[in-house]
Amino acid sequence: MKGALLLFAACLAAQAQQYFPFHVDQDALSGAPDFSHLNQPLEAKDRIAARDGHFYAVGPDLTPGTEDDTRVRFFGANLAFSGNFPEESDAPRIARRLRKLGINLVRLHHMDSSPDSNPDNARSVLLSTGAYPTFNPVALARLRVFLAALKAEGIYVNLNLHVAYTFRPGIDEIPIWPGATAFPTQSKPLHILHPRLVELQARFSRELIQHLQLLDDPVLAMVETNNETSLLYGWQTGQLQSNLLGDYRTDATRQWNEFLSGKYSETARLREAWSGGSSPDGGEQLTGQWRPLEVHSPSRARLEVQDGIATVTVESGPAPVILKQVGFSVESGQPYLVSVEMRADLPDGVSNNVNWDVKQDVSPWRQTTSRTVAVTNKWQHYVMPFTASLDMDGIGRMGLSVERLTAPIHVRNASLYRIGRRGLADTESLEAANIALVFPGDGVTQARTDDFLAFLIARDRSYHQAMLEAVRETAGSLVPVAGTQMGFGGLLLMDAQRDLDYNDEHFYIDHPNFPNTAWDDRDWRIRNSSSVGSGLATFLNVATKRAAGQPYTVSEFNQAFPNSQRGEIVPTLSAFGAFQDWDSIMHFAYEHGRNWDTVVPSGFNLNVDHAQLPGTGQSALLFRGGVIEPGREPLDLPMPESRRIEATRERRNGNVSAFLAERHGYDPLAAFQRRVQFRTDLDGPLPEAATRHDDFPLVTDTEQLSYHPDQRRFLIQAPQSAGIFGFLGTDLVEAGPITLQLAESARGFASTLLTSLDGEPIARSRRLLLSHPGQALRTQAGSDPARPQGLVNYPGITDWFTLEQEPNSTRPSASRSSGAQPIWMERIEATLTLRSDARSLTVWPLDGAGQRLAPIAIEKTEAGFVIALQAEGQPLSPWFEIEAEQ
Repeated sequence: MKGALLLFAACLAAQAQQYFPFHVDQDALSGAPDFSHLNQPLEAKDRIAARDGHFYAVGPDLTPGTEDDTRVRFFGANLAFSGNFPEESDAPRIARRLRKLGINLVRLHHMDSSPDSNPDNARSVLLSTGAYPTFNPVALARLRVFLAALKAEGIYVNLNLHVAYTFRPGIDEIPIWPGATAFPTQSKPLHILHPRLVELQARFSRELIQHLQLLDDPVLAMVETNNETSLLYGWQTGQLQSNLLGDYRTDATRQWNEFLSGKYSETARLREAWSGGSSPDGGEQLTGQWRPLEVHSPSRARLEVQDGIATVTVESGPAPVILKQVGFSVESGQPYLVSVEMRADLPDGVSNNVNWDVKQDVSPWRQTTSRTVAVTNKWQHYVMPFTASLDMDGIGRMGLSVERLTAPIHVRNASLYRIGRRGLADTESLEAANIALVFPGDGVTQARTDDFLAFLIARDRSYHQAMLEAVRETAGSLVPVAGTQMGFGGLLLMDAQRDLDYNDEHFYIDHPNFPNTAWDDRDWRIRNSSSVGSGLATFLNVATKRAAGQPYTVSEFNQAFPNSQRGEIVPTLSAFGAFQDWDSIMHFAYEHGRNWDTVVPSGFNLNVDHAQLPGTGQSALLFRGGVIEPGREPLDLPMPESRRIEATRERRNGNVSAFLAERHGYDPLAAFQRRVQFRTDLDGPLPEAATRHDDFPLVTDTEQLSYHPDQRRFLIQAPQSAGIFGFLGTDLVEAGPITLQLAESARGFASTLLTSLDGEPIARSRRLLLSHPGQALRTQAGSDPARPQGLVNYPGITDWFTLEQEPNSTRPSASRSSGAQPIWMERIEATLTLRSDARSLTVWPLDGAGQRLAPIAIEKTEAGFVIALQAEGQPLSPWFEIEAEQ
């Protein structure tokens, strides 16, 4: 044990030698990394309207749709919770900080999420002291000052309405909630369906906009009515079924029966419409035989089976321990129901999580459905309906991953069968208004399911119409309005949100996982994955959700601290989004509170994340400045109503690329070569160009971006920008006028971006900025000498990572949100060669305020100017200013 500790200490010491202290002073930042020039103070002519699939400023004539309109792209960042309400003395400097980063949009997020009784806390626009909506005058006053500061710095806002407010029966004058369970978290999705909750939200929206005095104010670029939920999403995930209780279920049933009466008018017509395709349930697929446990090292566990009950005792973990039955068949496209009963020998009030899935029992172990369920000391019956996404002929596996169990778990009555289909039951009629709601796994005919989806569309749409009316009345007729995100409802949101102005999406690379308690700051883990290294699958899926004819935004994205490759996300998404001709990307988040002057990285925050900050201003230039050309010809994907319904029936939700690939032959890699959009007015098969990709490396039709999935490298080679991102090893890699080779001492991964600062092509530019950041870590508390706090394996497992625990801590992880200074920047020694028409170059490393340090030596060769980056004896920095004498 002592030898292992010494080896661990030696490894950390070696790691520390490859890091250097660095701190970006955002308030003092000036010079080459200051991109303030991209913004100008907002005036009436800068009001935003949506038309022709994009956002436009109305221009001096103040009229949208005329010749003086100007296209606007938004490079944004979120603020969340109390971060929306800086103190008045801080508001101007925070606005200036954001402007320096090239940001021209702030998304005001989670403003309704954490009301309390003390106005001076300014945590929310709401107070908890009265019925909803009771507004917080201190928060509103601060926000008005902040809006003025943002406007002066040329920064618009995206106003979010319902994000996370949880209604309080008995206080907010809404129907009583049955039983002892809490009202659904964030009120989802009941706030969309129940008329009283919708009425109160419309009132909140009107009064909030009026309090902020936003009528026809150019600072208001756009409004989102509802964050990350819809009835369509709730139906696909089971959230709607589990949260419809008491009066809320009664009222939903009333609305459903009124919808059917309006469509069919009499029971006989309804019965006939739903009768087609009736069939009985299929036979049982499971044999009832539990296979020997699948136990991954170093876990240990044992299985006992008695009287039909399987008992698993996990003696040590947490590598996978899987209880399974195998050897069954499922048919792609058919509906199934898998169920099981479980309990564990846990104390009262304690639950443990079990991951449950159906997948292939052979390589590549493709999964068709999964769910995480909470097991208690009471027998519970768990059901998981699914539509098979692949054929499995005798190779199916139903598995329960029980490695997290802290007590023996007991399992019985596992079952899996194809669901039959029924129409209208004999006891159901329109006259009695007793036709039951439809949920996945109910075993109804396709016509009955499709009618229920149409009902959900109508109710989602009615909710958004109420919010849209409130916004139009108080903010003016021009402000673009969106509903929820495409990943929270899927393709039928195009029908539910057809009255709105633009579409939105969210995504994360390597979002932290909390294996035991949600958002536990000292028990979390990440995969430490890379977007470039994982085939750009998430980027490509997001691209397929863009609808033709409407602006498209990504209002949340991140690859957050402490992911080692997170420096790649902002520049590569900026380049890809510009090629796809999206209208906004918004980092989540600049700050979650008012810790403006914190000195260490924290969770999702861009503030003080020195792995992402150095390239942020350049990324704004890529996305906003026309440096990356949009794709030349759109690749139109036909998306008729039948296809949208098909995806929703199969509960694909936001997995549009996978749905199109599995059902219609789509090749997701086509979205790297062409800008992609789906069209609801087109029918028929996908175009041939959407079903194939060229040989690697993939190249965009503008020839400015390339990507090699196997080599895991993303390159930018535009006239005014060159970038190299991904896993280089020590290979010599070329992108346009630059080549880069990492030293043996480097980790083998780079996020290197060169941009012209004078609008000239790189070869003729007189002034350029080069960013070359690596990992950025906090200091391990108590270390002497000080060293970085390392990224280590999560206890007991080799493919999950967390931050090294602080001394004397008994928790699995160090805090995600706090730690010790200074910040350590990974040193990535490299040689960069720049081909330029210049007679000579001067290269200055820059300090944390963007000021020049001592210039570094360069060599002019036939291949170009050879620049040694972060070499021995140089001032160490993640960014460099280059001046060329032409």
